[in-house]
Amino acid sequence: MTPTARSCNVAAGKVLCPRVAVLRSSQLPLRRRDRRWAVDTDWIESYTLDLRRGDGVGVFMRLLGAHVSIAGGVEKAPERGHELICNTIQIFTKSNVQWAAKPLAARQKAGFLSNLDRFGIQMAFAHACYLINLCSADAAIRKRSWRGLATEVERCAFLELPYLVVHPGSHGGQGEQVAIEAIVQGTLWAVEKAARMKAGNLPMLLFETTAGQGNGVGWRLEQLAEILTRLKTLPVGICLDTCHIFAAGYDLRERHAYERTLADFDRCVGLDRIRVFHLNDSLGELDSRRDRHAHIGRGKIGLEGFRLLLNDPRFADRPMVIETPKGRTASLDVANLRRLRRLIAPSSATE
Repeated sequence: MTPTARSCNVAAGKVLCPRVAVLRSSQLPLRRRDRRWAVDTDWIESYTLDLRRGDGVGVFMRLLGAHVSIAGGVEKAPERGHELICNTIQIFTKSNVQWAAKPLAARQKAGFLSNLDRFGIQMAFAHACYLINLCSADAAIRKRSWRGLATEVERCAFLELPYLVVHPGSHGGQGEQVAIEAIVQGTLWAVEKAARMKAGNLPMLLFETTAGQGNGVGWRLEQLAEILTRLKTLPVGICLDTCHIFAAGYDLRERHAYERTLADFDRCVGLDRIRVFHLNDSLGELDSRRDRHAHIGRGKIGLEGFRLLLNDPRFADRPMVIETPKGRTASLDVANLRRLRRLIAPSSATE
């Protein structure tokens, strides 16, 4: 597992708790029952490894989860992830539809970190507010976005989050090179400002691959490569969104196409720069340039593309979260995560 993963239950590929696969008793899934927490034995039966097969470790070793709400306070997020049977969560650290945000309190931080351990969340990271557009053609919005990014970096540092996912932005007709210059300058300014606040260790900024809709930047690998190269003095990387790269023209649907896409990514950007995955199917066709997420296996990518990714040993330690369409309850997230877990070959977790 990566050094940033919390409470990792597996060392050197060995099962630490042979009775219940990779889970320690303190981190078994729980469910609410008569105002108390009890071990969810149904979950264990469904998702632990059949040790008699000698496969080594269970699918829970994968860092797999979902974007979860922080309604009521950021400290509430780990429990929501736990309810979805996640060991990984992505959060917003503030309202996603407002620029302003109240400072995080020390008690919120303490509650958040305590609940990560309590509910068995091994990895948590943040996504920046969607209002941020680092390369906006509107100077006022662009400056506000730079300041907004600095605030996001500070809040992640305060919460001890290792990664902050951010969209490169949309240039509004100014052109690609003008946009990349603004993204680079805005990122440098925001990180420098956040560093002066001394909130803690700053997160790695992960630029998310985009679908290429409208004037968006970050849909071509060459654009992402240039941004990372020009920010080589900072800890930066990539969040790969499966829906977005598929819509941008990079196929994942079968083995040959999948390997060709990853070979192109490795040549242009580097597979080691991918630190996080967003697992989303696509309503749009290949190269449609439409950013429309679909439920896993219900879109144009299909199950095979996700099977290939989940069983690729090159990404065995990378956190993966779904951003699939939400419902009024958690049932859709649960169904999408279950569908993904069923694609994981037990032996792939040890490779």
